Amino acid sequence: MIKYKWAYLMFLIFIMPVMYGCSSTQVTTLPTLPTYKPEKPLPNIDIVIPYGVRKELNQFKIRPWKYIVIHHSASDRGNAVSIDKYHKEERGWVNGLGYDFLIGNGNGSRDGQIEVGGRWNKQIDGAHAGNPEYNKYGIGICLVGNFDNDYPTNQQISSLLYLINYLQKRCNIPKENIIMHKTFRKTVCPGKRFPYNKLMARLK
Repeated sequence: MIKYKWAYLMFLIFIMPVMYGCSSTQVTTLPTLPTYKPEKPLPNIDIVIPYGVRKELNQFKIRPWKYIVIHHSASDRGNAVSIDKYHKEERGWVNGLGYDFLIGNGNGSRDGQIEVGGRWNKQIDGAHAGNPEYNKYGIGICLVGNFDNDYPTNQQISSLLYLINYLQKRCNIPKENIIMHKTFRKTVCPGKRFPYNKLMARLK
């Protein structure tokens, strides 16, 4: 009698699970549903602006600016010195760098580094817009990179937000006057991958 009970118990423990496919190895092969990943918002990185740059921004009386114009360099690398040289030698611009500010991408200058151009320091017309109105009254900010192919870096966007917020307050520029180069001129600048709408959503 005991032998029969033991045989029955062994049948329940070892044979039945195999017959009905309940082994633990099959559980791990079940497909997993894809996880929904919402689109990432613009980064909220704390950018440290060197004291020298902040002092340079605040050291003089400003002229009556109306616009902030955003550009890309359409190049993979560069900095204020190299682009200043190009604008002088290739474009023939006596005052060099056509923008007021340059924001690096890590290839030529630090990622997110804000470089202040001579045109801002001298408070003279820009040479970035291809339009007299926007050269005279528009502050040109150029981010190094080709944003037809790539996106700006997180550090670049954070620095751009910092700089725009500063310029809005200092120059009393309304949000609707923060524009892209292609807003008023037939160009792709600052590129199809520049996150303009997300940037505007972060500004006041």
